Amino acid sequence: MLMMVRAGVEQNSFATVFNEHHRRAVRLAYLLTNDADQAEDIVAEAFARVYVRWSKGEVRDVDAYLRRAVANEANSKLRRRYLERAVAGRRSGDDRGVRTIDDGAADRDQVWQAIQRLPDRQRKAVVLRYYEDLPEAETAEILGCSVGTVKSQVSRGLARLQQLLGDPPAVARTRPPTMTAEGGER
Repeated sequence: MLMMVRAGVEQNSFATVFNEHHRRAVRLAYLLTNDADQAEDIVAEAFARVYVRWSKGEVRDVDAYLRRAVANEANSKLRRRYLERAVAGRRSGDDRGVRTIDDGAADRDQVWQAIQRLPDRQRKAVVLRYYEDLPEAETAEILGCSVGTVKSQVSRGLARLQQLLGDPPAVARTRPPTMTAEGGER
């Protein structure tokens, strides 16, 4: 009976943890994968893993531990997704489908495509720093690296994004002819 009461208390406490952290975890997973359904799956897996450790008293900072679990799970899912996209990219014609999107979605898609082209460490550092708005130290802890590495990865990632998303080439402008004092063109 005592074990059942203790388990009930632990479950209620973890329910509070879940309610406090679920939304942010899903947002992070979505930003890392760009897939709402996959984000939910990732967060469910992450919470299951966190609960096992949490119930044993092995988790000191649930928020940081959960972010790390989400990032690791997303990385695993992204590997599979890249493989699926490579296979789908070999298809041709109507079997790829047609999308119609508005300009705002096109811009978001363009940014997301650029983020996906970043190397893995740069992408994670940029997402955690700017989309999750985490300090460098916390980002470093989640990624398991030094603050200096986070700074360099973010810097390189942003530079690469600027290259990928740079302004379209300026349209060649023709200068209006300069007029002379006599009213003729020069």
